[in-house]
Formats: sequence, C-alpha cells, structure tokens
Amino acid sequence: MKTMNKYFLLTVLIGFASATYAQDSYDAQTFANSDLNGTARFVAMGGALGALGGDVGVMSTNPAGTAMYRSSDAALSFSGLFSGKAAMGHDASRMSFDQGGVLIAFDMDEPTNKGLQFVNFGVNYQKKRNFLFNQRTDVQHLNNTFSQTFQIADLCNYASANDYWGTLADMSATDEGYHGTILDETGESGAAYAGLPAQQAYFEKSTFGSNSQVDVNISFNVSDQFFLGASVGVYDIDYNRESFYQELGTDGNQYDFTNWYKTEGDGFDVKLGFICRPIEESPFRFGVTVHTPIWYRLTDANGADLYFNDSFMSSASNADYDYRFRTPWKFGFSLGHTIGQNFAIGAEYEYQDLSTSHYSEVDGYNSDYFRNMNKITEKTLRGQHTLKVGMEFKPIEALSLRAGYNFVSSPFKSDAYRIIGYDGCYTETDYTNWGAINRFSLGLGYRYKGGYVDLAWQYQAQKGDFYAFDDVDLKPTKIKADRSQLMATFGFRF
Repeated sequence: MKTMNKYFLLTVLIGFASATYAQDSYDAQTFANSDLNGTARFVAMGGALGALGGDVGVMSTNPAGTAMYRSSDAALSFSGLFSGKAAMGHDASRMSFDQGGVLIAFDMDEPTNKGLQFVNFGVNYQKKRNFLFNQRTDVQHLNNTFSQTFQIADLCNYASANDYWGTLADMSATDEGYHGTILDETGESGAAYAGLPAQQAYFEKSTFGSNSQVDVNISFNVSDQFFLGASVGVYDIDYNRESFYQELGTDGNQYDFTNWYKTEGDGFDVKLGFICRPIEESPFRFGVTVHTPIWYRLTDANGADLYFNDSFMSSASNADYDYRFRTPWKFGFSLGHTIGQNFAIGAEYEYQDLSTSHYSEVDGYNSDYFRNMNKITEKTLRGQHTLKVGMEFKPIEALSLRAGYNFVSSPFKSDAYRIIGYDGCYTETDYTNWGAINRFSLGLGYRYKGGYVDLAWQYQAQKGDFYAFDDVDLKPTKIKADRSQLMATFGFRF
C-alpha cells in the first residue's frame, strides 16, 4: 500500500516545477510544535498551570492565568541544555536565555468581592522551541541490497524524461563530466540511470537555532471567580541544520554528501483564555484556551556538496525564497485545585491537528505546488495530543517542591515518508518518523521577602524511526532524541 501511495503522490507532483520550494510536512511539524519552556516554576510543574495560573510564563498557554496575580512580578530565566552527543562540529550542550517577563497588577479597589477586582498587563519573552539536536548513526539493514543511489536514480530518470532537472538530480547524474557521477548511466542520452547497492552507510546531523516568542497580555479578575485573558504573540524563527552522509557501495566506491538548510522568518498569533471557579466557596477551577494559528512569513535557503572517492565532484547553493506557513488551531482544557496554602495540583490537555498545517505563496495565492504539498501534509501528519500534569507542595512557607510530567503524541501517521520532487531544490533524502515525547520534571523554589529563586530539571525522552533515504522495503534504524535541561529563574514581586 505504501508503494501505491508513494508513486501516486510523486505523480501528482510531476509537472509542477518546484525549483524555488523545499518545505514539506516534516518541516511543518517542526515549526508547529513547542518545547516545555518558560519560567523554572512553569517547567518544574510540567506546564500544567492552565487553571492554576499565577506565573508569568502561563500567558503563552492560558492568558487568563495572569489574572490570578494580586501583585506585580518580574522574572528572568536561564538554562543549560544537554543533548548527549556532539555532531557536525557543534557542541552537545548549550547555554540559553529562556525567559524574561514582567506582569503589572492593577487593583480596581472594589469595596466588595463582586465585580472587576484586578486588570493586569504583562509582556513576556521565552523560547518557544530550542532546535538543539545532534545525531550520529550507522545506517542499519542495508544488507548489500539498498542504497540512497536507487532513490536518486529514480529522480534522475523522471528529470531526464521531463527535461527538468532539480538540484539533487542535477548534482548526482553523469552528463558530459559535469555532474557528480555517483550513478551509472546505462545508455544513450535520456536512457535510464541506475544506482548501486551499499555495503554500509554513516549519517551525521546537527540542528540548532530557536523559535522565540514575545507575548503581550491583558487579563481580568471578575469577582475572584471568573478570569479572562488574551495574549498577542510575535514569533521569530532561526532554524539551521547541517548533515553528512557517507555511503560505501558494493563496487568499493565511496561518496560523501554534505547538506545545509536554513529557515528564518517571523509570525504572530492570538491566544484567548478563560478560568472559572464554578463553586464560589471552593478553590477548584477549570480553564479553557483557544490559540489561533500562527501566521508565519518564512525564508529558506539550502545547499550541498558531493564528493566521490574523496574527490570533489559537484556543489549547489539555492538562493533565498519566501513563502507563508500557517500552523493549526490549538485548543486546551485544564483543571486546578489547591489545598490550603501548601498544596496545588494541575492537569491540562491540548489538541492540534497538524494535518491542517498550510503552505502558500507570499501573496497568499495557493499555487499548484503548494496545493499538492498541503495534500501530502494531510496524508503524513495527524492530530496531536498533549497531556500535562504537575504539583507543588510547600513544607514551609518559604520553600516549594515541584514535579511534573508531559506526554506528547507522535505527529506522524504510521506510513509517513518524505516526498522528494525530481524538479525541486531539496537535496536531503533523510527523514525520521518521531514517536511520542515523554517529559519528566522536578524543581524547587525559595521565597525571601519579595524576591525568589526557582530551579528546575527536565528530562525529555523520544524515539524515532530513521531513514537515510526512502525505499519501500528498507527497515528503519532506531534512534533517540533524549536531552535534559537545568534551569534557574530569578524574580521579584512588588
């Protein structure tokens, strides 16, 4: 069934020149998803503050959560991120400025507890996602049978038949000594190109950069029972990846293929939130959130170098190209409860349908290429579920102990794979179908007068099925994307 889908989708793409485009569903889920990040308290409690509120970082998830404040707050957060291995000359760890925000609370001086109690304004910067990831993999299950050159040869045959050569095909095929010569040309001009099976292959990759956001927030406390809020978010993406692929053929020849890819851009969204204490005498509360899509305008550039038996053969570099990308709507529901002044527990559920991610031209026109890329995204991605739970316990008034957990379901359907157009500028054939994310967090906080210091530790575990190239019968290589984070927040309430 996968083979039928694959050739159907490839046929759909034929005839629509994609020389200026390279985005796909794998990049879509990368830009649509978020890390667990913010203040150290927010991270330590697994981000499950949607109904509890009372944290500067909550304006990025439930804007109504800042309405819980009765005094003003300012906070700065820093962390060290540790990925476990170095790759492509990039370190395994990185320091990061993760959050900086201020919340100003205005008491409306109502003589009773009825009516508008507080109107609060806030601005908060935080890292929506840190793209740090390093990979070093010996490609498994080749068995002297499979090779990246088979996929490239298919692209070259399509390119030759349609007389339209994309970057990868153009770099790899033989043509009067100009191209990379990693393929065999089996006949006269226009005849089939063929690949050679591989004995072994090695892959290395590094991604880095971040997606940062600034939220401007307003929230309202009505009768200490109803809390409403809205945030306008502004986003800035700086995403980079570099990779190296080396393959040794059964004929004894070796080639090395290096790639780089960069995306920059900005976007905006609107987030709405509501929290209610349904029973006036009870601290139990629930929250509801709606996040609009993030509307991005992005710019991509990429390039590659090809070496054959340690000799340079060909190179390519594609100029900047602009496009628009829209993430899915996101919906959330949360519960929170406190017991006295010493214990709080929260739970939160979020849903977004990643298959509705949408690409378009800069002017908003949905060209044939983007129309078909959106169809592929629908077939590749699916609805994603996020569950968050967290708790906070104060053994004494000044000290807080915290713990949290996140589960984020896989964004990919079981038969997902990357489509490479014969006429496009994409030069990377690798892809990973990532599984669910499990995050575990612990933390503590200390309050002294108006100041406070919070610490958090977070461990994220994720497994994936890695393919250096696409072949219907190739078994995946199992990889991991585990990493940890140590975070500190320094704040002051006034």
